[in-house]
Amino acid sequence: MKQPQLGDYIANLRKEQGLTQEELVELCNINVRTIQRIEAGDVTPRNYTIKNILQALGSSYDEITQELHEKPKAEQAPENMLKNPKNGLWIAIAGMAYVLTSLPLTMIDLSLNFFDHALVTSNNRFFIAVLYCILAILFYLGFSFNLKFKSPLLKISAIVYLIALLFAEILFMDMYNSSVNASFDAFNIGMSIVISILFAIAIGLLSIPFIQNRGRFSRPYKYLGYLLIIAAAFNLTVLLFPIGSLLVTLFEVMIVIYFIQNHKAFAKAKNPD
Repeated sequence: MKQPQLGDYIANLRKEQGLTQEELVELCNINVRTIQRIEAGDVTPRNYTIKNILQALGSSYDEITQELHEKPKAEQAPENMLKNPKNGLWIAIAGMAYVLTSLPLTMIDLSLNFFDHALVTSNNRFFIAVLYCILAILFYLGFSFNLKFKSPLLKISAIVYLIALLFAEILFMDMYNSSVNASFDAFNIGMSIVISILFAIAIGLLSIPFIQNRGRFSRPYKYLGYLLIIAAAFNLTVLLFPIGSLLVTLFEVMIVIYFIQNHKAFAKAKNPD
């Protein structure tokens, strides 16, 4: 049994016997702070610690295993990480629109940079970029504020990423205008390098809460944090920035799928028939 299920099991067993945490400490000789952290799901105790606590509570590993086998499969499903599953669909829709909007924007920039051909005017690109930024804000704030992470780092890192994205779009718009007017200069090249490094830092920061909470996700979502770390490494090289951007897009698509799946699970649980 893993955390937080183990902590819940011990807390419930202790309460069933009418014991306080302090009384349990006297029975098993374990620090009260340790008991508190185990029950809160903050730490995974060593095997001998679990054994001592269970013996003090008149239980054992065998009883835990038997209880797990007797539980319905629905109770053993992966933890729902959404604070409000009803919002999952709307966040997913914003995410899909955001990812789809990024495709024409990427094609426009690649066409100009590699083929010296402007697909749209500067004004048209500006309107697409504005829509892209609005959808990015809705999506990133939506999922970062709706995931049940104890640390506020996810919200902070999502905001930092959005700041980097908005700053990048302002620069890219200026670069697009300069390229159209054949006045692309060394300053824009230097700022492109700064943007690549800034994105690497923002993506690396965003990966931390996903790595910290990986045990609470089912596969393949438990690897989201590592995907972001790889993306940040590519961005940091500057030259491999496009590969890093592609990996971030993959992360965003996986988040969209995760929110859709959780919304469906919520709808099914609410209306089982």
